[in-house]
Amino acid sequence: MKPLLLLLFFLIPACAGHQATSSASQEKWLTLNREFIALHTKGSHDQALTTALQGVALAQDFMPRENADLATSLNNLGVTYAALGRFAEAREALERALAMREKVLGPNHAEVATTLSNLGELYADMNLPSEAEDAFIRALEIREAGLGSDNADLAETLNNLGELYLRRGLLDQSDKLLRRALAIREEKLGANHPQVARTLDNLAGIEQTRNNFPQARDLLERSLIIKEGALGPLHPWLTNTLTSLAEVLMAQGMIAEAEPLARRAVNIGESAYGRDSVRLALPLTTLGNLMRRQGRFDEAEEMLTRALQLQEQTLPADHLDIAISLGNLASVHYAQGRFTEAKSLYERALAINEAGLGQKHGDVAQLLHNLGVVNRKLGDPQQARTLLMRALSIREALFGTSAPPVADTLEALAYTLKDAGDAASAAAYLERAKAIRGQTW
Repeated sequence: MKPLLLLLFFLIPACAGHQATSSASQEKWLTLNREFIALHTKGSHDQALTTALQGVALAQDFMPRENADLATSLNNLGVTYAALGRFAEAREALERALAMREKVLGPNHAEVATTLSNLGELYADMNLPSEAEDAFIRALEIREAGLGSDNADLAETLNNLGELYLRRGLLDQSDKLLRRALAIREEKLGANHPQVARTLDNLAGIEQTRNNFPQARDLLERSLIIKEGALGPLHPWLTNTLTSLAEVLMAQGMIAEAEPLARRAVNIGESAYGRDSVRLALPLTTLGNLMRRQGRFDEAEEMLTRALQLQEQTLPADHLDIAISLGNLASVHYAQGRFTEAKSLYERALAINEAGLGQKHGDVAQLLHNLGVVNRKLGDPQQARTLLMRALSIREALFGTSAPPVADTLEALAYTLKDAGDAASAAAYLERAKAIRGQTW
């Protein structure tokens, strides 16, 4: 499973140009804004939300009615809603902040770029990649023009765009942007800054996607040390790093080492976001998959069902993260012999992925493969063959004819054709699988 990446937002300073209002109100607003920054930095999002709402209420009475302070408070409100997983409210606040900043400050102002960057992260989390890319590129253009090529704010946008490309599977483009962001951040912020750790997390995501697990582990362990040292052991920014590290260890068969990290991520997330936040879906999914790997299917089903329910309460029905959770839960049902339930979940996941990723994507091939295997178990070898042939075609096109995933599908096809009475074709597919794996069966 590809890592899902936790949203982290660049903090917003108070606007330099204040509005024509009483000095007492202005001072109160500045105090609220400072309090918000402190709370948001600590990850105290519920308290930060209260402070952001107070800032909006106060700045709405400033003159003129559309003013830079109100735009800052709306931006603060938006990033807090996003951190809490309240995406619709976050979008409304951030889009309003963007429109106001463009009107009051001009379309190329640095604070416009800040809100564009925040909106881009929100759009990415809402499965709106085109809108996210547009926002990030515009923010990048503003910052490069105004700040130069080695500014820390520019590194934020480079990191965000690199993270988006990682999510979309554009690994080479992502790697180039993230390495540039890392170099700037290490130079301008220092090697032990939390924002350096965030870029390390994303670079680890690239290595994880490429199955370079030792390299991913090194990057994540460095990130964890930085975050614990700078933010403390209970900060919500640790959740993503702990979860990804658990996934990397699990991929290497290090289950005993991975489980405490996943449980720690869930505990931190529950404390920071509450038990009903969609932000918990990621660590719950990892913990559920760890339980499945150990044959603890009841615990796995509990964790994965809870993750899916949190996503379905918050995300659009066609969100790709929901497809991932459906597939994970289906794998548990399959392991329990509940093939009809597994088939239904896989079919839902496939429909979402085909719509969102296209019919030639690797994740679509994986679901087709899984559905083929399930249909064979349900006694429908013809449907199984159709699905597996589609999976094989996609995998050969993506990975070449000698890749391990191709061997997996060839083997599944061999058993399916044997069930259908086509022993000759079954033997041919099995021989191809053996040749790829280079071993005697």
